[in-house]
Amino acid sequence: MKVPLSWLREFVPVELDVEALTERIDAHGIKVEGIERPWDGLQGVVVARVLEVRDHPNSDKLCLATVDGGEGPVQVVVGIRNMAAGDLVPWAKPGSRVPTLDTPLGAKPLRGEMSNGMLCSPRELAISQEHETGILILPEDLPVGADLKPVLGLDDAVLDIEVEPNRPDFLSVYGVARETSSILGLPLAELDTTLEEDPEQADEVATVELRAPDGCPSYVARVLRGASKGSTPLWAQARLTAAGMRPVAPIVDATNYAMLELGQPLHAFDVQRLAGPGIVVRRAEPGEHLVTLDGVEREFTEEDLLICDLEKPVAIAGIMGGQTSEVSDATTDVLLESAYFTRTGIIRTARRLDLHSEASHRFERGTDPERVDRAARRGAALIAGWTGARVLSGAARAGGPPERRHVSMRASRATALLGYPVTPSDAAVVFDALRMTHKESSDVVEVEVPGYRVDIEREVDLIEEVVRIQGYERVGSTIPRSPELGGLPESYAFARRVRDALVQAGLREAEPLPFVSEEDLALVGDRDAIPLSNPLRAEEAWLRTRVLPGLLHTVARNQRWGTGPVSIFEVGTVFRSADPVDERRQVGLVLCGAAGEGWTADDREFDVLDARGMVETLLEELGVDGWTLGDPLGEPFHPGRSAGIFLDGRPVGILGELHPRNASSLDIDGRVAVAEFELEPLRAAASTGFHLVEVPRFPPIRRDLAFVIEEDVPAGAVQAALEAAAGELLDRAMLFDVFRGDAIPDGRKSLAFALEFRAPNRTLTDEEVEPVVAAIVDRLRRELGAELRT
Repeated sequence: MKVPLSWLREFVPVELDVEALTERIDAHGIKVEGIERPWDGLQGVVVARVLEVRDHPNSDKLCLATVDGGEGPVQVVVGIRNMAAGDLVPWAKPGSRVPTLDTPLGAKPLRGEMSNGMLCSPRELAISQEHETGILILPEDLPVGADLKPVLGLDDAVLDIEVEPNRPDFLSVYGVARETSSILGLPLAELDTTLEEDPEQADEVATVELRAPDGCPSYVARVLRGASKGSTPLWAQARLTAAGMRPVAPIVDATNYAMLELGQPLHAFDVQRLAGPGIVVRRAEPGEHLVTLDGVEREFTEEDLLICDLEKPVAIAGIMGGQTSEVSDATTDVLLESAYFTRTGIIRTARRLDLHSEASHRFERGTDPERVDRAARRGAALIAGWTGARVLSGAARAGGPPERRHVSMRASRATALLGYPVTPSDAAVVFDALRMTHKESSDVVEVEVPGYRVDIEREVDLIEEVVRIQGYERVGSTIPRSPELGGLPESYAFARRVRDALVQAGLREAEPLPFVSEEDLALVGDRDAIPLSNPLRAEEAWLRTRVLPGLLHTVARNQRWGTGPVSIFEVGTVFRSADPVDERRQVGLVLCGAAGEGWTADDREFDVLDARGMVETLLEELGVDGWTLGDPLGEPFHPGRSAGIFLDGRPVGILGELHPRNASSLDIDGRVAVAEFELEPLRAAASTGFHLVEVPRFPPIRRDLAFVIEEDVPAGAVQAALEAAAGELLDRAMLFDVFRGDAIPDGRKSLAFALEFRAPNRTLTDEEVEPVVAAIVDRLRRELGAELRT
């Protein structure tokens, strides 16, 4: 919400400068995002009298105007001829600036005639977008030579206020003024809504019928006759522009001005285009249509609330009017709508139609049901003043505002929550400042909640009002007297350990959205995903069952942007259909691209062995022992470069390279190595402490052993059997070569391991190591059919 300071000062006599005011109100709950000065770029433009207008001798479209800006007659070349001798116009003299131009104006010849600056239209002054009507004709009472900026109020500052969903009363100048007066302890001026009414009765001209009082409890229709085209006053156009709205025409501008002022949306209908004329507020019939003011034909359901005449729909209640009844320059008789619509219906219809407006923005958050009649009077007064229309007596109305709610607050409860003493009389002072009627009885203060405070529903809301007006600085800083120790829940702390380990290993964390497409689900072979009722993107209509699809799309996106090698991970939640929903935490990592950079790096791509190295690093960092690799995986992985990950015989994850065909379908070039774990089994197996090992003081004995084994025997199974046979003397075992070739029979492979044997208290001898090597060879032969390759 943008609030011009001059408009605010009409209701509250604020003498503080805008910066000091911002600091004061921001500390008490009116969050000011910034201070704008829309006409900072307007400098040196003055009020000038037109002395003469004549034809340009060298152009059919241009004309010459002689003007006096207080320093004598000067000539200006003008592109449109709507001014006459005696008119006052804005003259941007040489050296001045206007907001629409980046450089100062000068004196220069145009088609052979000297032009000293320019005469300005409303658009060039940034008052409105109006340009076709020509040069702005100023009011006759302005002094010649005066700086245009202050005389038109264009030196105004504008407060850009962030309005939280629970404070819709800040969506009006008067609402902000009311709160400012409470904060600063200043008087609040009442808005003048007096009307000069015509003897003709409004309810004899138009009728109102409520057939859906649950969606529209109150409706007021004012009727005006004899409106002329007229024009919106310059000061009002400037305020509308400063508040972020585009001036259009007097009737529409009046409804927008009243809405910004009071927070109550209004809508003007052309009476001549209403059947009856009458208004019927009802639910739509299924399949009913209306072309709205934006030129789009809308189809409705029986949940939608419509404003109709006696024959057809003419507007979507609280959202947007229809073309069939909109006002125009030819409109003379106006029916002005001011109504109270309930929030839920407006929200549903606006979201279903994807149609949002300034009106729906306010109705969705809640308007003041007590301001319906007052806003109608204000809007009617503005239309009458700007168009010369006559306001008919009274109004056609139906329904009325609901009874006010009453909420109680205990001073003792406020003291307990805020940590400083609050008495009933202290609270009463606050509610007096907020202009809320209240009653005191011992420890309790009962408050009558005004209609504009839709956020006050329970005791804690009143307590918040007390501390907000008294000042948050009164809340002290104390150490809680709680026996509970601080810290993260165990599951969160473990997720942080996982993140830290992977970051230290050189990976970067990614945070994709948890939504996937049917293609993503088909890729990983899952069929128990949960559909979304209102997806952000139509193609991503499911909650993810795995973290890998999001990471793979991130890789593809980075490749499209040419970011080089990608090594990323995510720790996130996945969802599966169950009763209740099955939510689990997973960690996934993806490696793709060059495995190193620079002249010292190996010229190769990331592959499954790099992913395995990351897995080993992670599990070692977490202190997880007893994990093994299982059989190769099926789709979407490469059959010869993938394996399941097992922990004490239970599957806990996967490791492998994506099949090239599937990588290509995702628009990923090159090898893609991945790993994915369920987080909970890792947490259960992880160590909670550190195991410190003394640096070895004695040298190892190294042996390289190669075994020929059946092709389908996993290397992990060979290494596990090898380590079990070697016992405590084996310090380290590493697979360093896999060979298939002429020397190896078909269907078999050679796995070569580098072994290091070491004793903690002595130097081993060959005689001690040889029996261990023999035991390894014997066990692998018996259990796996392996033959020692010599």
